[in-house]
Amino acid sequence: MAEKVLAAVQIAPEQMELREFDLPEIGPDAALLKIEAAGVCGSDVGGYKRYKKAPCIMGHENVGFLAKVGEAFGRRWGVKEGDRVANEEYLSCGHCEWCLIGEFRHCWATDNFSNPEALRFGSTPIDVAPALWGGYSQYMYLPPTTVLHKMPSHIPPDQSALGLPLGNGVQWAVVTGETGPGKAIVIMGPGQQGLGSVLASKAAGADVIIVTGLARDAHRMEVARKLGADYTINVDEEDVREKVKEYTGGEGVDTVVDTTSARAGEMVLLAIDLVKRKDGRIVVQSGPAIMPEFPIEKFARKFITMRPARGHSYQSVELAIERIASGKYPLDLLCTHEFDLTGVDMAIKSTGGVGAPNAIHVTVRPWETPSSATPAAAGQTVTAGSR
Repeated sequence: MAEKVLAAVQIAPEQMELREFDLPEIGPDAALLKIEAAGVCGSDVGGYKRYKKAPCIMGHENVGFLAKVGEAFGRRWGVKEGDRVANEEYLSCGHCEWCLIGEFRHCWATDNFSNPEALRFGSTPIDVAPALWGGYSQYMYLPPTTVLHKMPSHIPPDQSALGLPLGNGVQWAVVTGETGPGKAIVIMGPGQQGLGSVLASKAAGADVIIVTGLARDAHRMEVARKLGADYTINVDEEDVREKVKEYTGGEGVDTVVDTTSARAGEMVLLAIDLVKRKDGRIVVQSGPAIMPEFPIEKFARKFITMRPARGHSYQSVELAIERIASGKYPLDLLCTHEFDLTGVDMAIKSTGGVGAPNAIHVTVRPWETPSSATPAAAGQTVTAGSR
């Protein structure tokens, strides 16, 4: 009889159900990951509400130990059973021009914005064999197209799950935003991605780091200052344009990175006003954009470059893991809550600001003892279970 795996499965908008699956056999070019911790991404909050696909196991910010490793898989990544690794969400082809330079996010095989058949960890339906495609599960299947990062053994589980969000911070603020010595940056939003951008900007040597947030973000703004932000602006009570002028001597900033879920159009218009008179860079989120009159003349006069905040390169995550492993940064301030498999619903909602108070980066620990459900209760819809 096949060994059973317990997982939290999304079955409808904002509904989770515990289910059991068979532990799959693997071929020579695949592997099986025993999940140690799965971080809750900000994108999981929106995905949990929208529910566009069939039932699936969410969770793509994963770290764990290789339980089974096929010979070809181990040779490709230089790994063996027992090794501790983190995975990227991308399931790319591995041989296109983008994959060959480590830009897996642009590969057609995993581009879920352009390819309706794209596969990714955390969003692939359970009807795609062998079902275990997400980290809110005791085990996850790693196909031949998996992208891995080796994870040092001394990093605590919750901090190990920060590799992808901090990698996004490196990508958006430093690689795409080009912040660094002599530069000033505004980071919109003090969530885990915004705070990752703060840490990346500080490590890159940015001269001025400004973070904007809402009145309800007071705790997160305090964390931003502890991570290296020079100034924080409460947009509910202060004029962002005036405060940025004040903090930069009237110059404006070199870079604006939007990590919020606000209307993209409004944030772009604000960002255009905040950058310097010439050669600013804006990194924006995609989303609803009501912008009847785009200020193209102002945009052109300032010689602005605008790029989307869309994922990360392989190297950005590697750099993030190096910084996590260094122990130089107070990452415990980011890692605020942990839940077992019965608490995935609350974990996602807490990340979205509804649920556990002051949540920033939340992790799911699949092997923790459930506090409100047991394997015998598989199939029951559950909404609690934090510890």
